[in-house]
Amino acid sequence: MTSTIFDYVVVGGGLAGLVLATRLSEDSETNVLVIEAGEDQSSDPRVNIPGMWPSLIRTESAWDFKTVPQEGLKGRDIGFPVGRLLGGSSALNGLAFSATSKANIDAWERLGNPGWGWESFLRSMKKAYTPASEGIEATGPIQLSVPEADTEWQSAWMKTLDTLGFSTSSDPFDGEFSGALVVPDSIHPLTKQRSYAGNAYLEPARSRPNLTIWTKTEADKIIFNKSNGVVATGVQVVKDGETKVVEARKEVIVTAGTINSPRLLELSGIGDAKLLQSLGIDVVIDNPNVGENLQNHPLCTLSFQVRDEPGFDTIDKLARQDGNAIAAAMEAYANKKGPFSRSGSNLAAQLPTPGLETTEDVSKLRAQLQTEVLNSHNEPFKSFTQFHESFVNSILASPKEATGCYVAIPGFAGSNGDGWMAPPPPGQENYFTVAVLLAHPLSRGSVHLTRSSRDSSALSIDPKYLTHPLDVEIMARHLQFVEKIATTEPLASHLKLDGKRSPSAPPAGSFADLNVAKDYLHKTAVGAHHFTGTCSMMPKELGGVVDAQLRVYGCRNLRVCDASIIPITPRTNPQATVYAVAEHAAQIIRTGS
Repeated sequence: MTSTIFDYVVVGGGLAGLVLATRLSEDSETNVLVIEAGEDQSSDPRVNIPGMWPSLIRTESAWDFKTVPQEGLKGRDIGFPVGRLLGGSSALNGLAFSATSKANIDAWERLGNPGWGWESFLRSMKKAYTPASEGIEATGPIQLSVPEADTEWQSAWMKTLDTLGFSTSSDPFDGEFSGALVVPDSIHPLTKQRSYAGNAYLEPARSRPNLTIWTKTEADKIIFNKSNGVVATGVQVVKDGETKVVEARKEVIVTAGTINSPRLLELSGIGDAKLLQSLGIDVVIDNPNVGENLQNHPLCTLSFQVRDEPGFDTIDKLARQDGNAIAAAMEAYANKKGPFSRSGSNLAAQLPTPGLETTEDVSKLRAQLQTEVLNSHNEPFKSFTQFHESFVNSILASPKEATGCYVAIPGFAGSNGDGWMAPPPPGQENYFTVAVLLAHPLSRGSVHLTRSSRDSSALSIDPKYLTHPLDVEIMARHLQFVEKIATTEPLASHLKLDGKRSPSAPPAGSFADLNVAKDYLHKTAVGAHHFTGTCSMMPKELGGVVDAQLRVYGCRNLRVCDASIIPITPRTNPQATVYAVAEHAAQIIRTGS
């Protein structure tokens, strides 16, 4: 067994890990090691060509996880990928770069995390990206672009939301956005390649002599010295078939993600003592909060057959692997255009709860809350559940705060019952799909070891989708509103509203019955790939694993920094939020504040 020494050992070469390693190694006197289980695929076209990201799913480039059977989804277990390559999920995600709300971030601070309010968080986020348009003062490594509107779908979507009374011109990064938008992609506007932690952060820093990257290296456990309290001193890893201990002079920083970070803590003896003892793991720190508070956005899609009209092309031929369509797309990409040059999911809306016309309507929804609602921000709260429900109640009460996020896709999009992508239905019909995500789910679950092993099957992943009654009530109303959008002009005239729909969808108009909408959710909803919360940043007595400086409770020289520390999930795709978390963490570590 050999030993190697660095100042910082970063466990996980994903989005947050590479941001931290890049920022910490800016100090030439600081030696940083990044440990990544996957490979360096920085030259892989499936990473770099934006439209090819689905081809990385269910390969060696992704951890292949699945949940336990979900009561709220009629007993279905839901599969999902997590990036297992340098850059992590930033190298294979859907590319959307969306800011969460000011209300969301300010709630983190009120929970007991000083320094994490919207203003300071926004400064950290602006360090991460360069915007697609002028007017936003941000010059970070991640390059954003907004695709050219080469079909009429964008115009139809925006005009339809405008007809329904929603804004179509607000700033999506101002923290108070509500309405329709074109979501920017994390794609370089000149090269039309994916802009991610690997090429935007790491690549310019890769030649630094004080930055070391180990790929195809798995962390077994964190090593501690317990002679004077608990101090993290290094990490035991397996590299090239050899077990070795890597020592950290200053800190071990866990950035393995929402699923793998709590797993590593538990394997290392940090977690619920009863669970660890039952698995034969020596207990180092008893904290039953590790692995709890798992959150994710439930997602549901509804596809509509379209009228075949000039200017209203869809991606269905590509999805059906039509040779001519693929050849045309590759030819277009050679000129930095076409479907491979963008995510394809840029048309979006973030909307408040539909159908709340009276205070009585709001009261009916509030009746689904399970704790006493706090009446003011200054009122003390007794539990995280009470705080969380009060936060969601405040969102409900606002006519502007979004509770649902919509993504419109010119083509069929949907999932099989097990959560994995489904191909278009048989036939040659083309489709327009609207996916709706529940922005602020109250259903929360957990991730825990079932045996002492690094194997993916040794995990119980239970998000408890749609088990909180308010989640079902709100999401069903947003599903009803999808049909309202589809039947509103000008979009309605481009859809065959009496034509084919998603294979499991009831006939047009059926969702007018809220119970039908609820049943469709339970039968077809899946989870977005937006997991957060399992090493939450909050006071320990409320459910915290790390403090506001991301230090693990009960241990010195050990931090967690990734999506797992997020205590209340962002209301939309978390990519931008996690970049901001990592930039914020780098500032904390480097300055001590």
